[in-house]
Amino acid sequence: MQEQKTVLITGGNDGIGKATAAELSRSGMQVILACRNEEKARLTAREIQEQAGNGQVAVLPCDLGNMESIRGAARQFKEQYGRLDVLINNAGVFTSQLEHTREGFELQFGVNHLGHFLLTHLLLERLQQAPGPRVINVSSIAYLQGQVDFDNLRGEKGAARYNGLKAYAQSKLANVLFTRELARRYPQLGAYALHPGPVRTRIGNKHSTWYTSLGWQLLKVFMTSAEKGAKTSVYLATTPGLESARGQFFDDKQRQRSLSATAKDEALARKLWEVSEDMVGNRK
Repeated sequence: MQEQKTVLITGGNDGIGKATAAELSRSGMQVILACRNEEKARLTAREIQEQAGNGQVAVLPCDLGNMESIRGAARQFKEQYGRLDVLINNAGVFTSQLEHTREGFELQFGVNHLGHFLLTHLLLERLQQAPGPRVINVSSIAYLQGQVDFDNLRGEKGAARYNGLKAYAQSKLANVLFTRELARRYPQLGAYALHPGPVRTRIGNKHSTWYTSLGWQLLKVFMTSAEKGAKTSVYLATTPGLESARGQFFDDKQRQRSLSATAKDEALARKLWEVSEDMVGNRK
């Protein structure tokens, strides 16, 4: 009998993450929802258990904007579980105005990249214990517009010069560069990045000005469902034979896409990795 696989999904209580968790639970995996809002996550876990008929859905409190919380989540995982087969770094935030994480990093870079960077590092040992482990980073084709401004990762240039879309693109480029460097440094890991497509989530409503939120709300009519948005994450988590695609980027049709020159910049990926290690206090 095949041993049950364990998957941890950040932001698994809503949107794409919830749809991904539900589908993977239906496939028979043990699903762990790593979420900031523990109460909402527990309601989601019960809902998935009832719908999927799989009792193996658990909650792990984890605030990606708080490194102490991330370290606590990693400790709790290690205390309660064995190996980790799949880590899906799904959670994301968009803000139209300058905000910061607990440690003072620009919110989008801090949550979308640094939080997942630290969590992945803290769980590497458990991933390496699994046969064919995978790390799946939910990025976006918005990365194509991104540049990493190493002099402004804490919002040093000020709120007046803050551009939310530019900061989002930067964080999504960081996801891709992290995926590339993770695959290079740990070739035994199946590290993949993906674009889920334009999905009707609340990401554009939570930390936005009223007019940005309204614009996002109006655009939702042209967007796809969270269930469709989850398909590529599910594909990368479950499909065998993807070894040759490690470090690559997939789109919402489960197709491997060619990367931009910036995303393939190995020196940039190494620099981001090293700077990120310093920022999260995980330099070896």
